[in-house]
Amino acid sequence: MRRRRALRILGAAGAAPLIAPGWSVSDLLSLGLDVRREGSPASGAALEALNAEQARAFTALSDVIIPETATPSASAVGVTEFVDTLLTGWLSEDERDWFLAGIDTIDPLSQRAYQAAFADCAPESQVAIVAALDAELDRLRNDPDSDETRNFFYDVKRFTLAGYFTSEAGLQSLGYRIVPGAFEGCVVLDQYGVGGRR
Repeated sequence: MRRRRALRILGAAGAAPLIAPGWSVSDLLSLGLDVRREGSPASGAALEALNAEQARAFTALSDVIIPETATPSASAVGVTEFVDTLLTGWLSEDERDWFLAGIDTIDPLSQRAYQAAFADCAPESQVAIVAALDAELDRLRNDPDSDETRNFFYDVKRFTLAGYFTSEAGLQSLGYRIVPGAFEGCVVLDQYGVGGRR
């Protein structure tokens, strides 16, 4: 049940705009909280699904997708830990293995192009690799005989977006108020120009 719910909501998160019709920010927030409550490891803690090389590659990929600007980067809000929890407890074994096999192609691709692991490449080289992956995804999206969802980078992007925009910093960047204004249960209405003496 939770796997189906996660995929349904992640599917909405992967759409453009981020939230597809029928899905609310609260749906995404709920998923993010559920995944984190299930035990997303703290930043720097041991990951379960991603090995060290995969975690480095994914973290660097996610930071190219959502770099640090006036808001934190993807890695700064724990997207790698979020994705590790998705892979560990929310996706099927086949889906997890397929995603990890895709991540395992990143460093060899980077080695061929720049003679370095992706995480060790210069920022402009990382951007060039991600741009090429995105261009391939776009080509598949525009080809009626292809299925873009069968490209692992599709999941890299939607998992990164879901992890980021269900974090506190991500929601704030969307203008979503996590904590409502103060509740004033007993106020004198005169101060608001209401009521008063007659």
